[in-house]
Amino acid sequence: MRNLTAAIQFGSSRICAAAAWVDDKGQHEVAAIESVSSAGCISHGCVVGIDDTAVRIKSLMQKLSNRVKSFGANNLNTAYVGLCGISMHSMEYQPTSLMGEEGMPSEEMVQHLAAKSLNLNISGHDILGLHNNGETVDGQHITAHHQLIVAERRLKQGLQAAMERAHIRIAGWMATPLIEADILTPEEKEKGVLLVNLGAQLTSLSIWKDTQLKFLTVIPLGCHAVTRDIATRGLRLEEAEELKASWSDASRPSEDNSSSMPTVPTPIPIKDLNLIVASRYEEIVANIASQVNQAGFKGQLEAGCVLTGGGSVQKGLTALFSKRLDVTRINTRSCNTLRYASSERKPYLTSLMTMLNLCQVSCEETNTFVEEKKPAPIATTTPVTPKPTMEERKKESKNDLFAGRRKSAAKSVRGFFGDLF
Repeated sequence: MRNLTAAIQFGSSRICAAAAWVDDKGQHEVAAIESVSSAGCISHGCVVGIDDTAVRIKSLMQKLSNRVKSFGANNLNTAYVGLCGISMHSMEYQPTSLMGEEGMPSEEMVQHLAAKSLNLNISGHDILGLHNNGETVDGQHITAHHQLIVAERRLKQGLQAAMERAHIRIAGWMATPLIEADILTPEEKEKGVLLVNLGAQLTSLSIWKDTQLKFLTVIPLGCHAVTRDIATRGLRLEEAEELKASWSDASRPSEDNSSSMPTVPTPIPIKDLNLIVASRYEEIVANIASQVNQAGFKGQLEAGCVLTGGGSVQKGLTALFSKRLDVTRINTRSCNTLRYASSERKPYLTSLMTMLNLCQVSCEETNTFVEEKKPAPIATTTPVTPKPTMEERKKESKNDLFAGRRKSAAKSVRGFFGDLF
């Protein structure tokens, strides 16, 4: 017996959702992938318009449901939600506890320490994830070494409100910069590796060494900034994006290589285009290098750097990273752990696919909702009054006239005597 699970990822350019079949062995097979634009409702990972976001979620989940219905599935009314926002970062925390008489920490004790970390109260922030870097024992004391994934409370609150407004249940939350590390090999995590996801408005990075998560942060700068820079030359954003994807080179090619540049006419000369693109990407790489230096891992990442995300396919980017970062190996990668079409193995789907690979709960709509029948209204009969004749209406009008005059006279009399007293 297999069940159908689903995940939804809120990006700054698109909201993506996917469904997958999960068999008895926990193997996942992708059933459908859908996406809608998030322009105007998601900014740097945060919801800026709850109603608009809810409308797009409903549309997205309906499209996904229509796709899976062809396989005999029911509507999808539940999904796991991925989180990645401007304020997300890692924070080291070391909870301690007394051990019992046993010399090794039990699984129950490890879970107790994890719960202690996840329930930590950080003013104005939520703890969205936890990576356990192991435990140390000193006498009767056990200390856990946790990396908490923390973000401002508004990040989760906005997405939760939009999901509730769309009437889609949340099966669980996932911090995508943390779970994306599934695309790394154990050897890379052991030697030391930098994982970078280049998105539209955000760039997330994490550092792994000795199989431990050492550092994680999100930079509020992404590839859409490059598109906006190109658009300042009098182009629409769509034209600028097409020009960037088709003709630009982020490696800042030298004049010696000018012969290899395309000679087709473009709205902006290729040389000027490359200068615009390279300048902005160099700023992004400089921010990444600064974070690596501050974390204390400059020159210590033997396994190099792994690039993913929609912006990682930019031509010349690996050469730029090689020049600006103190690493020897740069490669671009997507998620390959799921069974799905090779044409869909694209870096911009890495976050969604690594999420989906961890989803287990069935997200199909199983409850049958019966509309409550309201009791029929009680019929009431109103006596029918016959219409008055013409003579009766004249007589009634005359009586009303005399009655009005009598009331006016009585009011005048009361007013007169009232003034006297």
